Amino acid sequence: MKNIPSGNVTFLFTDIEGSTKLAQAHPEKLPSALIRHNEILRDAIESNNGHVFKIVGDAYCCAFENAEDAVKAAIEVQRNLSEEKWDESEIKIRVGIHSGIAEWNGQDYMGYMTLARTARVMSAAYGEQIIVSNDAYEIYKENLVKEKDFSFRDLGERRLKDVIEPIRLYQVLSKDLREEFPPLMTLDARPNNLPIQLTSFIGRERDMKDVKDKLRQNRLLTLTGTGGAGKSRFSLQAGADLIDDFANGVWLVELAAVSDPDF
Repeated sequence: MKNIPSGNVTFLFTDIEGSTKLAQAHPEKLPSALIRHNEILRDAIESNNGHVFKIVGDAYCCAFENAEDAVKAAIEVQRNLSEEKWDESEIKIRVGIHSGIAEWNGQDYMGYMTLARTARVMSAAYGEQIIVSNDAYEIYKENLVKEKDFSFRDLGERRLKDVIEPIRLYQVLSKDLREEFPPLMTLDARPNNLPIQLTSFIGRERDMKDVKDKLRQNRLLTLTGTGGAGKSRFSLQAGADLIDDFANGVWLVELAAVSDPDF
Protein backbone atom coordinates (compact mmCIF):
# COMPACT_ATOMS: atom_id res chain seq x y z
CA MET A 1 0.00 0.00 0.00
CA LYS A 2 1.26 3.47 -0.88
CA ASN A 3 1.29 6.35 1.60
CA ILE A 4 -0.35 4.33 4.36
CA PRO A 5 -0.06 6.29 7.63
CA SER A 6 2.29 5.18 10.39
CA GLY A 7 3.03 6.58 13.83
CA ASN A 8 0.04 8.53 15.10
CA VAL A 9 -2.83 6.95 13.16
CA THR A 10 -6.60 7.29 13.25
CA PHE A 11 -8.33 3.94 12.84
CA LEU A 12 -11.89 3.27 11.70
CA PHE A 13 -13.32 -0.18 12.34
CA THR A 14 -16.72 -1.44 11.18
CA ASP A 15 -18.88 -4.47 11.82
CA ILE A 16 -22.27 -5.56 10.48
CA GLU A 17 -24.94 -5.65 13.17
CA GLY A 18 -26.62 -9.04 13.41
CA SER A 19 -24.68 -10.57 10.53
CA THR A 20 -25.24 -14.13 11.75
CA LYS A 21 -29.01 -13.62 11.89
CA LEU A 22 -28.97 -12.11 8.41
CA ALA A 23 -27.06 -15.11 7.09
CA GLN A 24 -29.56 -17.51 8.64
CA ALA A 25 -32.67 -15.58 7.59
CA HIS A 26 -31.61 -14.68 4.03
CA PRO A 27 -28.84 -17.07 2.93
CA GLU A 28 -29.64 -16.63 -0.75
CA LYS A 29 -29.68 -12.81 -0.71
CA LEU A 30 -26.86 -12.01 1.70
CA PRO A 31 -23.95 -12.64 -0.74
CA SER A 32 -25.13 -9.93 -3.15
CA ALA A 33 -25.88 -7.60 -0.23
CA LEU A 34 -22.34 -8.10 1.08
CA ILE A 35 -20.88 -7.28 -2.31
CA ARG A 36 -22.78 -3.98 -2.31
CA HIS A 37 -21.75 -3.36 1.33
CA ASN A 38 -18.11 -3.86 0.35
CA GLU A 39 -18.40 -1.48 -2.59
CA ILE A 40 -19.97 1.26 -0.46
CA LEU A 41 -17.36 0.95 2.27
CA ARG A 42 -14.35 0.85 0.01
CA ASP A 43 -15.57 3.80 -2.10
CA ALA A 44 -16.20 5.96 0.99
CA ILE A 45 -12.92 5.03 2.68
CA GLU A 46 -10.73 5.60 -0.36
CA SER A 47 -12.49 8.81 -1.45
CA ASN A 48 -11.70 10.28 1.98
CA ASN A 49 -7.98 9.44 1.91
CA GLY A 50 -8.33 6.24 3.90
CA HIS A 51 -6.77 2.81 3.50
CA VAL A 52 -8.50 -0.54 3.98
CA PHE A 53 -5.68 -2.62 5.46
CA LYS A 54 -7.60 -5.67 6.67
CA ILE A 55 -10.97 -7.37 6.21
CA VAL A 56 -12.00 -10.01 8.73
CA GLY A 57 -15.24 -11.64 7.64
CA ASP A 58 -17.57 -8.67 7.17
CA ALA A 59 -15.53 -6.36 9.44
CA TYR A 60 -13.38 -3.62 7.90
CA CYS A 61 -10.20 -2.21 9.44
CA CYS A 62 -9.20 1.15 7.95
CA ALA A 63 -6.46 3.70 8.61
CA PHE A 64 -6.38 7.49 8.16
CA GLU A 65 -3.85 10.23 8.73
CA ASN A 66 -6.40 12.29 10.69
CA ALA A 67 -9.76 12.04 12.40
CA GLU A 68 -11.50 14.52 10.10
CA ASP A 69 -11.17 12.22 7.11
CA ALA A 70 -12.18 9.20 9.19
CA VAL A 71 -15.36 10.90 10.41
CA LYS A 72 -16.25 12.09 6.91
CA ALA A 73 -15.77 8.57 5.57
CA ALA A 74 -17.94 7.11 8.33
CA ILE A 75 -20.74 9.58 7.62
CA GLU A 76 -20.59 8.83 3.89
CA VAL A 77 -20.73 5.10 4.58
CA GLN A 78 -23.73 5.38 6.89
CA ARG A 79 -25.63 7.68 4.53
CA ASN A 80 -25.03 5.48 1.51
CA LEU A 81 -25.97 2.31 3.35
CA SER A 82 -29.19 3.90 4.63
CA GLU A 83 -30.11 5.12 1.14
CA GLU A 84 -29.43 1.77 -0.51
CA LYS A 85 -32.49 -0.15 -1.72
CA TRP A 86 -32.05 -3.41 0.16
CA ASP A 87 -34.36 -6.41 0.01
CA GLU A 88 -35.03 -8.13 3.31
CA SER A 89 -31.28 -8.33 3.95
CA GLU A 90 -30.82 -4.70 5.02
CA ILE A 91 -27.29 -4.11 6.26
CA LYS A 92 -26.53 -1.82 9.18
CA ILE A 93 -23.02 -1.31 10.49
CA ARG A 94 -21.49 -0.01 13.69
CA VAL A 95 -18.47 2.27 13.35
CA GLY A 96 -15.74 3.01 15.88
CA ILE A 97 -12.99 5.63 15.45
CA HIS A 98 -9.89 5.92 17.65
CA SER A 99 -6.45 7.55 17.35
CA GLY A 100 -3.20 6.19 18.73
CA ILE A 101 0.31 4.98 18.03
CA ALA A 102 0.75 2.13 15.55
CA GLU A 103 3.51 1.30 13.09
CA TRP A 104 2.97 -0.16 9.62
CA ASN A 105 5.40 -3.03 8.99
CA GLY A 106 4.57 -3.51 5.33
CA GLN A 107 1.88 -6.12 5.93
CA ASP A 108 -0.05 -5.07 9.03
CA TYR A 109 -0.07 -2.60 11.90
CA MET A 110 1.96 -3.15 15.05
CA GLY A 111 0.27 -1.47 17.99
CA TYR A 112 -1.84 -3.89 19.97
CA MET A 113 -3.29 -1.42 22.48
CA THR A 114 -4.38 1.09 19.85
CA LEU A 115 -5.96 -1.55 17.62
CA ALA A 116 -7.64 -3.32 20.54
CA ARG A 117 -9.06 -0.05 21.83
CA THR A 118 -10.46 0.80 18.40
CA ALA A 119 -12.21 -2.56 18.33
CA ARG A 120 -13.68 -1.96 21.80
CA VAL A 121 -14.96 1.50 20.81
CA MET A 122 -16.60 0.00 17.72
CA SER A 123 -18.19 -2.85 19.68
CA ALA A 124 -19.93 -0.34 21.98
CA ALA A 125 -21.95 1.08 19.07
CA TYR A 126 -25.16 -0.01 17.38
CA GLY A 127 -25.86 -0.42 13.69
CA GLU A 128 -26.06 3.04 12.01
CA GLN A 129 -24.10 4.62 14.87
CA ILE A 130 -20.65 6.25 14.72
CA ILE A 131 -18.66 6.44 17.96
CA VAL A 132 -15.42 8.41 18.39
CA SER A 133 -13.00 8.02 21.29
CA ASN A 134 -11.77 10.97 23.30
CA ASP A 135 -8.25 10.32 21.98
CA ALA A 136 -9.37 10.94 18.40
CA TYR A 137 -11.60 13.86 19.39
CA GLU A 138 -9.01 15.72 21.48
CA ILE A 139 -6.10 15.30 19.07
CA TYR A 140 -8.05 16.86 16.20
CA LYS A 141 -10.58 18.85 18.22
CA GLU A 142 -9.59 22.22 16.77
CA ASN A 143 -10.29 21.04 13.23
CA LEU A 144 -13.27 18.85 14.07
CA VAL A 145 -15.28 21.59 15.78
CA LYS A 146 -14.91 23.81 12.70
CA GLU A 147 -16.75 21.33 10.53
CA LYS A 148 -20.27 22.40 9.58
CA ASP A 149 -21.38 19.05 8.21
CA PHE A 150 -21.22 17.22 11.52
CA SER A 151 -21.12 17.69 15.28
CA PHE A 152 -20.62 15.55 18.37
CA ARG A 153 -22.73 14.39 21.29
CA ASP A 154 -20.75 13.80 24.47
CA LEU A 155 -21.75 10.37 25.81
CA GLY A 156 -19.60 10.64 28.92
CA GLU A 157 -16.93 8.34 30.30
CA ARG A 158 -17.64 4.67 29.67
CA ARG A 159 -16.04 1.43 30.74
CA LEU A 160 -15.03 -0.76 27.84
CA LYS A 161 -14.18 -4.43 28.08
CA ASP A 162 -10.53 -5.06 28.96
CA VAL A 163 -9.67 -1.34 28.99
CA ILE A 164 -8.18 -0.22 32.29
CA GLU A 165 -9.48 3.36 32.56
CA PRO A 166 -12.92 4.64 31.52
CA ILE A 167 -12.90 6.38 28.12
CA ARG A 168 -14.96 9.40 27.12
CA LEU A 169 -16.92 8.63 23.97
CA TYR A 170 -18.69 10.84 21.45
CA GLN A 171 -21.43 10.12 18.92
CA VAL A 172 -21.15 11.73 15.51
CA LEU A 173 -24.25 13.71 14.50
CA SER A 174 -24.94 14.70 10.91
CA LYS A 175 -27.85 15.42 8.61
CA ASP A 176 -29.87 12.37 7.59
CA LEU A 177 -28.16 10.10 10.12
CA ARG A 178 -30.08 8.40 12.90
CA GLU A 179 -29.47 10.19 16.21
CA GLU A 180 -31.25 8.20 18.93
CA PHE A 181 -29.95 4.84 20.13
CA PRO A 182 -30.22 2.65 23.23
CA PRO A 183 -27.46 3.01 25.86
CA LEU A 184 -24.03 2.09 24.54
CA MET A 185 -23.05 -1.56 24.85
CA THR A 186 -20.39 -0.98 27.50
CA LEU A 187 -19.78 -2.43 30.94
CA ASP A 188 -21.84 0.46 32.33
CA ALA A 189 -24.92 -0.64 30.38
CA ARG A 190 -25.42 -3.78 32.48
CA PRO A 191 -25.56 -3.76 36.28
CA ASN A 192 -22.31 -5.06 37.74
CA ASN A 193 -19.76 -4.53 40.49
CA LEU A 194 -16.73 -5.71 38.54
CA PRO A 195 -13.60 -3.88 39.72
CA ILE A 196 -11.50 -1.86 37.30
CA GLN A 197 -8.43 -3.91 36.37
CA LEU A 198 -4.99 -2.29 36.43
CA THR A 199 -3.67 -4.50 33.64
CA SER A 200 -4.99 -5.79 30.33
CA PHE A 201 -5.80 -9.49 30.01
CA ILE A 202 -3.54 -11.09 27.41
CA GLY A 203 -3.34 -14.70 26.27
CA ARG A 204 -5.14 -17.90 27.36
CA GLU A 205 -7.57 -17.52 24.46
CA ARG A 206 -8.39 -21.23 24.25
CA ASP A 207 -9.07 -21.53 27.98
CA MET A 208 -11.19 -18.38 27.93
CA LYS A 209 -13.30 -19.62 25.02
CA ASP A 210 -13.83 -22.97 26.75
CA VAL A 211 -14.93 -21.32 30.00
CA LYS A 212 -17.30 -18.89 28.29
CA ASP A 213 -18.88 -21.68 26.26
CA LYS A 214 -19.48 -23.68 29.45
CA LEU A 215 -20.89 -20.67 31.30
CA ARG A 216 -23.47 -20.16 28.58
CA GLN A 217 -24.76 -23.69 29.17
CA ASN A 218 -24.37 -24.21 32.94
CA ARG A 219 -25.43 -22.38 36.08
CA LEU A 220 -22.27 -23.23 38.06
CA LEU A 221 -18.67 -23.53 36.92
CA THR A 222 -15.73 -24.03 39.29
CA LEU A 223 -12.17 -23.04 38.42
CA THR A 224 -9.48 -24.79 40.45
CA GLY A 225 -5.76 -24.22 40.70
CA THR A 226 -2.92 -23.34 43.04
CA GLY A 227 -2.88 -20.00 44.80
CA GLY A 228 -1.59 -17.21 42.58
CA ALA A 229 -2.35 -19.06 39.34
CA GLY A 230 -4.64 -16.26 38.19
CA LYS A 231 -8.06 -17.80 38.81
CA SER A 232 -9.61 -14.58 40.10
CA ARG A 233 -8.29 -12.42 37.26
CA PHE A 234 -9.38 -15.03 34.74
CA SER A 235 -12.87 -15.19 36.27
CA LEU A 236 -13.27 -11.42 36.27
CA GLN A 237 -12.29 -11.25 32.61
CA ALA A 238 -14.73 -14.00 31.69
CA GLY A 239 -17.49 -12.13 33.52
CA ALA A 240 -16.66 -8.88 31.74
CA ASP A 241 -16.64 -10.58 28.35
CA LEU A 242 -20.02 -12.20 29.00
CA ILE A 243 -21.77 -9.23 30.58
CA ASP A 244 -24.01 -8.67 27.54
CA ASP A 245 -25.27 -12.26 27.81
CA PHE A 246 -26.93 -11.69 31.18
CA ALA A 247 -29.75 -9.14 31.45
CA ASN A 248 -29.40 -8.90 35.24
CA GLY A 249 -25.69 -8.25 35.11
CA VAL A 250 -22.54 -9.91 36.39
CA TRP A 251 -21.54 -9.78 40.05
CA LEU A 252 -18.43 -10.47 42.09
CA VAL A 253 -19.21 -12.13 45.43
CA GLU A 254 -16.24 -12.52 47.77
CA LEU A 255 -16.50 -15.77 49.76
CA ALA A 256 -13.04 -15.87 51.32
CA ALA A 257 -14.25 -14.41 54.62
CA VAL A 258 -17.36 -16.61 54.88
CA SER A 259 -17.16 -19.06 57.80
CA ASP A 260 -20.84 -20.06 58.17
CA PRO A 261 -21.42 -23.32 56.22
CA ASP A 262 -25.11 -22.40 55.86
CA PHE A 263 -24.31 -19.18 53.98
